[in-house]
Amino acid sequence: MADENMSQEQLKALQEKIKNMSPEELKDFQKKQCIFCQIISGKIQAKKIYEDEKVIGILDINPGNPGHTLIMTKEHYSIMPQLPDEDVADVFLVVKALSNSMLRSIDAQGTNIIVANGIAAGQRAQHFMVHLIPRKENDGINFVLPQKTMNENEIELIGGKLAAALGGTTEKEEKPFVPQFAPLSEKKIEDAQSKKEEPPKKTKKQDKANSEIDQPKSGINLDDISKILGVK
Repeated sequence: MADENMSQEQLKALQEKIKNMSPEELKDFQKKQCIFCQIISGKIQAKKIYEDEKVIGILDINPGNPGHTLIMTKEHYSIMPQLPDEDVADVFLVVKALSNSMLRSIDAQGTNIIVANGIAAGQRAQHFMVHLIPRKENDGINFVLPQKTMNENEIELIGGKLAAALGGTTEKEEKPFVPQFAPLSEKKIEDAQSKKEEPPKKTKKQDKANSEIDQPKSGINLDDISKILGVK
C-alpha cells in the first residue's frame, strides 16, 4: 500500500500508475504489497490452524474472541467477485469444517461467519477473507443491524434488479417481482411428469459447490481494485 509519508504529488503519481496497469500487473502489484500473501508465502509468521493446496486458515492476532480465525485463498484476490466459483466453494467448505471444530473443541455455543466485501462494507485488508468467530452467551460482542422499512413497490423494484443481475427471467421493473422459486403450476407439473425423464446426476463439482445458480464470471475489475486501494 502507499506509504503514509508520501507527498501528495507522489501519491497522485502512484494512483495514476495503478489506473493504467493491466489486470495482471495490478494483481502482481497488490500481491507484493499484501501482508497476507507474505504470511501465505512464509515470509511473515502466523499461527496456521488449517492449510491445503488452495486455502489457509490462521488465527487473528487481534481476535474478537479467542479462536477468531481468518480463512482465505492462497491465490491473491481482493474481493469476492474475483474468486473462481470452485475457490468460493473450497473456502466455505473449510469455513464449515472449522466452525464445527470450534463447537467441539473450545466449547463454542455458536459462530459468526463474516465477509467484509469492499470498503463500504468495512473491508480493510487487501486480501479477501472470511472471519470465523466462535461465540458464547454474554461474550460482549454485539452485531446490531438496523431494521429499515420498505414499501411493496420498493421491494419489487430491488428484487427485480437483483434477479435480473443473476440472469433471472424477471421482466420490466414496474411489474411485480416473482421469485424464481415460486410453486409450479399444475400444468407444468403434469408436463414434467409426462416426460418421465430421470433427473440429471449431480457432478462432484455441483455437490461440492452445493449450488446450481450461475454466478457472474470471475475477473479482475480495475474500478473495484482502484476503490480498494483508495484510488478515486
